[in-house]
This record gives sequence, structure tokens and C-alpha cells, in this order.
Amino acid sequence: MSSSHAETPGARGEEGHGRNDALLRAALDLAAKHDPDQLLDRIVHCAADVAGARFAALGVYNASGRIERFVYHGVDDETARRIGHPPEGRGLLGEVILADGPIRLADLTADPRSVGVPPHHPRMRSFLGVPVRLGNRRFGNLYVAEKRGGGAFDPEDERLVVTLAAYAAAAIEAALLVAAERERATAVARLAAAEERAHAQQDMLTRVIGAQEAERARVARDLHDEIGQSLTSVLLGQRLLIDALDREDPDLDDARKHADKVRALVANALQEVRQLAFDLRPTVLDDIGLVAAVRRLARELADRHGVPVDVRLEGLDEDSRFAAELETVVYRVVQEALTNVARHAAASRASVSIATGDGWLQAAVDDDGVGFQPPPGRPASLGLAGMVERASLVGGRLAITSAPGAGTTVRLEVPRG
Repeated sequence: MSSSHAETPGARGEEGHGRNDALLRAALDLAAKHDPDQLLDRIVHCAADVAGARFAALGVYNASGRIERFVYHGVDDETARRIGHPPEGRGLLGEVILADGPIRLADLTADPRSVGVPPHHPRMRSFLGVPVRLGNRRFGNLYVAEKRGGGAFDPEDERLVVTLAAYAAAAIEAALLVAAERERATAVARLAAAEERAHAQQDMLTRVIGAQEAERARVARDLHDEIGQSLTSVLLGQRLLIDALDREDPDLDDARKHADKVRALVANALQEVRQLAFDLRPTVLDDIGLVAAVRRLARELADRHGVPVDVRLEGLDEDSRFAAELETVVYRVVQEALTNVARHAAASRASVSIATGDGWLQAAVDDDGVGFQPPPGRPASLGLAGMVERASLVGGRLAITSAPGAGTTVRLEVPRG
């Protein structure tokens, strides 16, 4: 009975232990996979290993019971390309889909259900198909084909692949739960980010409205305090002029004096109106651009307050133009910074530098004044807060660097778009 090639019971037992160990390793391997795509690919590799098959595949069904995805092992990419479209679940594969349990064939080519095999498909004879269920739902079918060394798949192969299909189902359910949890966490994070953006937009809108109201209040105050006072003086001068002319013996010299005063008051009021209009929207921005407007601000600071201002350009020239909203933001920030130099810095000199490059438009205002300690967080000063808001409205950023006795630097960067 015995020979050098005879299989002893001990040999069969050792082989069984080895295959069970392979099944256990496969179960542990599948349990460690949480990416659904990687998991499906690993399932077919493990099925081929456990069953000792040259080929393995997993067909995943759609709601109508047709194969919507086909993951395979043992077929190279070039052969797969020549085979063409993956199977849709007809013929023998369709029978496996409808079957309640495994289907095992010694020679699938002799089975009348084996139809529709593509001409370039590798030769396959032995076949084993096992359903993969997630609870009460059929997820798909696991196939192995072409037993290594020839011959057919035996009941032990069937038991191992059925067990592997159960492990695979548990791993698939776990992976789908992990994917669903990740999607839920991503959705929650997106919702939180959207709410945060909405709050930030609302906060920005509130601050912008506040800044607009403060600007309107300043204009109203200037109209009342300066223009209103000038016009009141005009009315008083006009009354004195009329009184000088209404006398029985008109005093023409006195009338001329009052007329000259009224003319001067009107000219002064007109200048104040022009200055107010310029502060609101300098026409020089529309007419000849940012650089000319900034140079005018520099001259005004020197003329009114005796603080010389050096204007430097880098990467642009006198005629360079930018988007209107960017020019307005840069101009307003430079204007506010120079106004603060005039009011608070007690500086002997200041400089404005404007540069462009790497997609940014930059402006910096430096002075050698008394400096201050910038507060942490959002500036409390309306002027400083307004500069920050103007920068943020166009996606820019503003930094204020200062220290007592060390002067102040206001640096603005806005994207050119």
C-alpha cells in the first residue's frame, strides 16, 4: 500500500493544519483592512491562497442583482485588457448569483451553463463559487478557479472558501461602517467649517457696517462742525452786508469789506467741501491711479504738519494701475496710517513704500515717532480696526509693528488676483 508518493493520514493532517493556518492568517489580514477598495482586492488574494487556486475573483452586485464591480486575481493587466468588459452575471456566474449555497464543478467547460466566456479568457476547468452575505443581504460572490496542480476543488476547499467568505463579509461590514463614520465625521467637519465661515462673514459684515456708520458719523460731524460753521459765517456776513447797504446813507466801504469777507468764507467752505469729497473718494485714484494719490497724501502731511514723507516704489512705476477695490484699500490704509503719524506719532520723518510681486500688492508706512504697545488680538482703536477690516475684505492681511520709543510700521499685503 505504501510508497514514496503515497499520502499518509499524518501528511493529510499536516496539510489541513497548514491550510487552516492560512485561513486564520487571511482572517487576521482582512480584519486589519479598513479601506473598502484595498479590502476587496485582498479578499481575492486570500481566496486564491486558501483554496490553492490560480484565479480568484469577487463579483459585487447592484440592487437589481447584476454584477457592478468585478475584482480579480491571477489575470495580468494585458490579458484583462484583451478580455474586455468584465462579466455582468450571465451564464454560470448568473446561476451562482441565484444559488443559495456554493457551486463546485470539476470541469466548468463541460457544464451547459458555462456560456459567454470571452475568447481571450485564460483556460479554466475546476471552479468554486461561494456567496458573500452581509446579514440578510447578498453582497456578492467569491469565485476561485483552476486548482493548482490540476484536479478539482474538494469539500475541504469548499469549507475553507465558505469560511473565508464569512470572514470577508464581517470585514466588509466593518470597513463600510468605518467609511460611513469617516463620511459622517467629514460632513460634521464641513458643517462646522461652514457655520464658522458664516459666523465669520456675519461678524465681518457687522464690523463693516460699524465702520461704515463710523465713517458716516465722521462725515456728518465734519459737515456740522466745519461746513456748517462756515455757512453760518457766510449768512452772518451776508446780513452785515445787507445792513450796510440798507442804511439811508449806505456805507459802501463797509459793504465792500463785508463782501470780501463773505467771498473768503465761501471760498473756504468750497475748499472744505472739496477736501471732504476727496477724503470720501479721491478722484485722483480714478483719474491717474494709486501712486499719484499716495504722493498727494505725502505732500499734504509734509505741508500741514511739517513731517517729510519719502515715497518709494518697487516693481511698479507712476503709471501702474490695479483693480479699483485694491487701489482703494491700499490708499485708505496708507491714508489712515499717515493720519495717525500726524496726530499721534510726534515723528520727524516717515516713509511709504509700495511694492508688487509674487501675486501680492504690498504697502508699508514707517515713522520714527514715539511708538506704542500694540494690544493683543483685535485692535481697539477704530482707525486701526478699520485698516484690518479693509484688508480682510479683499483677502489681504495687515500687520502693525511698534514699541514705545521705537516708531511704528504698518504693513499691508493684498492679493492681486
